Amino acid sequence: MPKNDELSRSHFLKNDFDLALPDDFELSPEFKSGFDAIEGTSKNLYITGEAGTGKTTLLKYFRQHTRKKHVVLAPTGIAAINSHGQTIHSFFRFPPKFIQRDHVRKVWNAGHIFDSLDLLIVDEASMMRADLMDGIDQALRINRNHSLKPFGGVQIVLFGDLFQLPPIVDRDMRELYEQKYKTPYFFSAKVFKDVNFHRINLRKIYRQKDQAFRDVLNKIRKRSAALQEMELLNSRVDPGACESAHDCITLTPTNAVANAINEARLEKLKTEEFVYNAVVKGEFDEKSYPTETRLRLRKGARVLMIRNDKEKRWVNGSIGEIVDLDEDSIEVRIGEETHAVEAVTWEKIRYRYDDDQDAIVEDVIGSFGQYPIKLAWAITIHKSQGLTFDKLIIDLDHGAFTHGQVYVALSRCRSLEGIILKRPVRHRDIIFDDRIQQIGDFFPELKAKR
Repeated sequence: MPKNDELSRSHFLKNDFDLALPDDFELSPEFKSGFDAIEGTSKNLYITGEAGTGKTTLLKYFRQHTRKKHVVLAPTGIAAINSHGQTIHSFFRFPPKFIQRDHVRKVWNAGHIFDSLDLLIVDEASMMRADLMDGIDQALRINRNHSLKPFGGVQIVLFGDLFQLPPIVDRDMRELYEQKYKTPYFFSAKVFKDVNFHRINLRKIYRQKDQAFRDVLNKIRKRSAALQEMELLNSRVDPGACESAHDCITLTPTNAVANAINEARLEKLKTEEFVYNAVVKGEFDEKSYPTETRLRLRKGARVLMIRNDKEKRWVNGSIGEIVDLDEDSIEVRIGEETHAVEAVTWEKIRYRYDDDQDAIVEDVIGSFGQYPIKLAWAITIHKSQGLTFDKLIIDLDHGAFTHGQVYVALSRCRSLEGIILKRPVRHRDIIFDDRIQQIGDFFPELKAKR
């Protein structure tokens, strides 16, 4: 079985993070109002909205146009790689555990990065735990020598949607959480007793055009779907179509089911198998790997493109089929066109203050080189967050098991007609954590212009 022991460095495209805005981007009054609130004020903000309202697009626009010295952090490695930022743990040197006051210390050899910081952004904030929020507050107070000011006087902007996937609290942390916090969500952090935040709700949905489908999603989001909405949704149940659908990806709650589907479908192909091994350099932990280090592919395999193409031949989330491959090349058919796919690099960064430039700069501390491809007969709902599909199959198997899971799965698709359900969605599948309703008590809404 041919395999490349290590992808040649010459195969990798230069990793300029794609901050490009969508081709049809327009600076709507809503986006301009959001940008002005971040750039033109020192208000602490929580920027939220339903799936597909452009939270990621607004963040990209801000990064292109801001004059503020800022960093973008995320609660998980994958989220940090996707947003071209740094994890909260890495930036503040937090240990990988429940963060308590004695874990927060001065970060030595950080130069003037903390003193120069105007703004700290957290992307995917819905997955940030309360102890991390308090850790950020304490670390900024210590490292900026402003012990009496919340967050050391730094403006904080959070991007996320609490109606989507929640923070993960490991079993060994649960007892500590019950003792210290009312909920694991960031808004339960102690710092909110001392600081004001405002909430900006983005309301225009760009992903779905059909109002009836939007209404169903909104009801599922809030667990208020009535019989009429459930009947409309479950009109998409068609188990037989799941077997014959050639251009759909299956979303499922668990890794075990997704892996089993992919393995079974790959083994059915009688074509020659090629293995592509990633090149991992420097500091790049396994939890942050964007795809497999040992990528097994065969002609006929269905694949997911996991990064936007610079030449705009595909986007992150495009589905294709392997039509030709050898040790050094892969060709994928996407729609009616066939494209040669080049290996790319993902970079892990660390922020640093540069005295000469009087700016916060990014140092590359690690890289992961691989073809931007995953097997795509199935992926988990969790890994689908942030992606958009024209067609998909939802296999709830033994049921959803966490808050927001069904909403995330359904809202990945552009239309109701693009969804195939392997079995009906039941009310018990729609898990909703009522505690997130408290967000309105903590963060009064700052109305964005529309």
